[in-house]
Amino acid sequence: MLEKIKNLIVGARNKVASMSPKIMAVIVGYFIAVVLLVLTYYAAWMYMWLWLDKIVMSDLLALIREVIGPAMVAFVTFIATSLVDKDGDGVPDKFEQEAENNGGSNKKNHFR
Repeated sequence: MLEKIKNLIVGARNKVASMSPKIMAVIVGYFIAVVLLVLTYYAAWMYMWLWLDKIVMSDLLALIREVIGPAMVAFVTFIATSLVDKDGDGVPDKFEQEAENNGGSNKKNHFR
């Protein structure tokens, strides 16, 4: 069991190491935002509990739920996948596919 967990962690580390810097920046930025929000929530909760003798944290909890909810995770995933550039030419693959689907004509595109 411990060997499976170790292999899973090593596999995840190898996948992360092979990501492009743009995708990595989006994922790391999102992760840092989530961690900071959760730490802020706990710090404020402790302050209100220890010094004010009341606990009303519904607004910050609603914000945390929004940030880690399915809509935000889908948004971050969409942004990260649209930054994939496998051939390394500086143009994301999604935009290259869009240009190919337009027939490669001399029409002006929004990204060229």
